[in-house]
Amino acid sequence: MDAIRFPDQRSQYNMKYIDRDLLKAYTSFYPQETKKKGNACFGIATGSWGCGVFNGDRQVKAIIQLMAASAAGRPLIYASYLDKKLVNSFFEVHQYLLDQKAEVRDLYRYLERYCGQPGR
Repeated sequence: MDAIRFPDQRSQYNMKYIDRDLLKAYTSFYPQETKKKGNACFGIATGSWGCGVFNGDRQVKAIIQLMAASAAGRPLIYASYLDKKLVNSFFEVHQYLLDQKAEVRDLYRYLERYCGQPGR
């Protein structure tokens, strides 16, 4: 998947970019017949997509990928090179969301509120 480069980090919080990334990730993650093995789908191994030189917000990009994988019915294997803090916090957030029985639409609303905060 390609990613958008954000010279101005604040612009990534515009929901049009969030929507674009969600659609791109979902389309990439959606299981095609060749990716299926019986009724189970292979997991998606990913990391800080769209971050680094692209200036993406690691937490937001992780949530976008989680939402897309969930909507596509695929397990997500999230790894981030030498960023244990991010991986651990993402695991905690994921566990909280599971405990709350949160759905993709709930996460989308959370992102809307987060991205709409003053200063974003």
